Amino acid sequence: MLQGPVPTRCCARVCAAVGVGGWLCGVQRQCKQCPNIFVVKTGEKHGLCHECNHARRYPSSAAAAATPPAAPSPPPPLFPSHSGSHAPLPLIQRAAAVVLEKQGLPRGVIAQQAGMSLPSVRRWVDRFEEKSSLADEPRSGRPRCTDEAMDTALAFVSRVEPFATPRQLKRKLQLDVSVDTIDRRLIEAGLHGRVARHVFQLTDAHKRQRLSFAHGYERWTEDDWCKVLFADIKTFQGVGRSGQVWVRRPVGEAANPEYSVAHKPHPISVPAWGCFSAHGPGYMAMFEGSMSAAGLRDIFRDYLLPTVEEHFGEGADWWLLHDNDPGRHKSKVLKEWMHRNYVRPLDFPPYSPDLNPQENVWAEMDKRMDSTRADTKEELEALINQTLTNIPPTFFSTLARSMPKRIAQVIERKGAYTDF
Repeated sequence: MLQGPVPTRCCARVCAAVGVGGWLCGVQRQCKQCPNIFVVKTGEKHGLCHECNHARRYPSSAAAAATPPAAPSPPPPLFPSHSGSHAPLPLIQRAAAVVLEKQGLPRGVIAQQAGMSLPSVRRWVDRFEEKSSLADEPRSGRPRCTDEAMDTALAFVSRVEPFATPRQLKRKLQLDVSVDTIDRRLIEAGLHGRVARHVFQLTDAHKRQRLSFAHGYERWTEDDWCKVLFADIKTFQGVGRSGQVWVRRPVGEAANPEYSVAHKPHPISVPAWGCFSAHGPGYMAMFEGSMSAAGLRDIFRDYLLPTVEEHFGEGADWWLLHDNDPGRHKSKVLKEWMHRNYVRPLDFPPYSPDLNPQENVWAEMDKRMDSTRADTKEELEALINQTLTNIPPTFFSTLARSMPKRIAQVIERKGAYTDF
């Protein structure tokens, strides 16, 4: 190491004596930016040592070397924040707070990880330390205004008279409780208020016909029913249609036109014939007035046969399921045409809409069209076509494959109506 003043040049004889290959030959200087002593090589004019020169030429690497490593980011919370919610804290979050406390984490970190406030952390940790339980304590609540005997009487009378309203039950049993209380007690007993279906009252003869149909096709599989074309007739209505319409209005505003529904004397209506199979919807025909046997024959020729060719292919085995209306479906005109064109209808029982899935297609279309307004016949026809197109193909496949379940339920209920 050099001692004393730093020479400006080395001696060539010293270099030769020590045998360093002449690397000391040149000017020795002190770095302009640090106290290091370095040898200025030929052509160098920056006056910086090797380290400072490298930092000048590559500032990014120097900054990276000089910047200390960033602190690791905290782990993400285990649960979303529960602050601001009035719902009880889930049991798993309470348990997480206790576990993190046992691990020695600060309670601020526990609150962040468990998604709760600091008071909640203290509350559940102290609760567990005190009672070894995280369950909610029983609450007194508002006392019930009915006893067990009254609840049983309400449920019993409602089962005997299913069409009795809560108001009628209150008068019948002379109860000193509100109608809403009666409704809640019936819901607790599993008796929910629903809109009753309008169904035809089946006679014993009708039930026998339905049972005969069910036993005849009891062994058909889902794949067999995928070879069936389901058809039916439906009348769609536009603006002015009847039916219940719910509205929320202030007291005394029943006659206000703003909260009333105007019914036209002759609402817009479009009768239509439709069909489908497991492959999807078929062609739909819209017609004027009532349908005659000759008109249905023309629809079969122009709409049914093209649907069959598109869904099943030419020469394939297939069957037709439609209503057995004596005036149209069983007419001589239609039966002769079907025989000449190899249309094989299933022996469908009367008054059995639950056994024709096309009724479910109509119901789905009504539900989708319920919120759309059609003021003219042209708008209603366009809406019908658009609604049918928007139904996914899986809907039709599911309906066709539901036939074995419908058949089994008819047999189970000895010919009565099914849940479909």
